[in-house]
Amino acid sequence: MGESNKLKIPKIKKGTVIDHIDAGYALSIMDIIGLGETQNLMTIGVNIESKKYGKKDIIKVENVFLTETQIQQISIITPNVSISLIEDFNVIEKLKLKLPKMIKKLIKCPNSTCISNSEKEPIGSEFNVLNEKPLKIQCIYCDRILNLDELVFIEKKREKRIKQRIQL
Repeated sequence: MGESNKLKIPKIKKGTVIDHIDAGYALSIMDIIGLGETQNLMTIGVNIESKKYGKKDIIKVENVFLTETQIQQISIITPNVSISLIEDFNVIEKLKLKLPKMIKKLIKCPNSTCISNSEKEPIGSEFNVLNEKPLKIQCIYCDRILNLDELVFIEKKREKRIKQRIQL
């Protein structure tokens, strides 16, 4: 793509830029972290050409700064994302996400008999990361192994499941 044909995504004055999202996962990220419910200006790019990754997605959202839980959820869905915090059109902080080795209290174990699902026991779920790409995690309590498309994120209001990625 020549320089004159290059896709330009406008800068935002204040807010968050989530860049280098694995291609096809921008809409899943928006749903999981609740950005689909915001009334703020958003720019979403899906399957954008990237020299480093081939294709990538990007989300820019005005006047929104992510919580630590939202950032952790993003790192599980698509590791190696960069998150930039913007003030007056300038990057004030840039975070390079990595998948943690242990995921605590973010994902529900699908095993109904797992101790982490017991209402009588105040135990949160914990998963060891076995493989980053493709994602494979294992519950430390019942040994159940999950792939990315099986994850159900725990949220105070409701549970959210990863939707199938866009394939063109």
